[in-house]
Amino acid sequence: MRLTGKVALVTGATQGIGMHIVRRLAEEGASVAFTGRSRDKGEVVERALRNDGLTVTYIQSDVSIEEQVRASVDETASAYGRLDIIVNNAAATDIAGAGKADSHVADLPTEVWEQTFRVAAHGTFWMSKYAIPHMRRAGGGSIVNITAASSTRAITGRPSYQASKGAVNALTRQIAIDYAAENIRCNAVVVGFINTGEAGMRMLLANEGFIREVRRTIPTPRLGDPRDIANAVLFFASDEAAYVTGTMLPVDGGLTARLGVPDTSNVDVLKPS
Repeated sequence: MRLTGKVALVTGATQGIGMHIVRRLAEEGASVAFTGRSRDKGEVVERALRNDGLTVTYIQSDVSIEEQVRASVDETASAYGRLDIIVNNAAATDIAGAGKADSHVADLPTEVWEQTFRVAAHGTFWMSKYAIPHMRRAGGGSIVNITAASSTRAITGRPSYQASKGAVNALTRQIAIDYAAENIRCNAVVVGFINTGEAGMRMLLANEGFIREVRRTIPTPRLGDPRDIANAVLFFASDEAAYVTGTMLPVDGGLTARLGVPDTSNVDVLKPS
């Protein structure tokens, strides 16, 4: 197994992509602590994974609160004796409710902007800040940040989310160059449209217009699976990626590889005569 003897901490992991990351790392031999705000959800996930024979521990924590981030890092290192891997997966969804997070800049409440940054950008910074000293003591480590395709290609709406993930991209590169000499690597998985099975995604999948748009814009004509993301995280966390740092890996079915221009392949006037 690729992570035997390693200890990992995954944020925002009581459901969806984060939960699959926890499972995948634990399946490869890691002892995995994971965080989330809902104790009920966290304990359900913890129990299910332990019943499968995996070594996992749920820690109730909110990544938008610095002291809770510090405590979750220290608790993980204390429980397992070291910390080798962190996965910054926690993300801000519709914090404001009623779709306000989808507003354009002029209409976006400042508190939504600030709270979105506290979760994605500040949370990633704090997790890394408090994990790096433990990684130094372990002789190195791997930081994996989960960002979004919309942080590299603009889409309509949700400016706070796109900007916060763009900040995480920049932080990924900065950590990579600052700590490479200490054997601490930092990479990002750039996530496309993933069928997480959560309520918001189920609503989208029930919309025929959304399905048509997926088929039109994603070269691989399907949504991604959370396991696609978990496998990419596993690669970055493992020694197989020992010489990989500062990298943004799109796992998006080719979405960000496609130039966002009108498809002219069926326009007769542009076809060679």
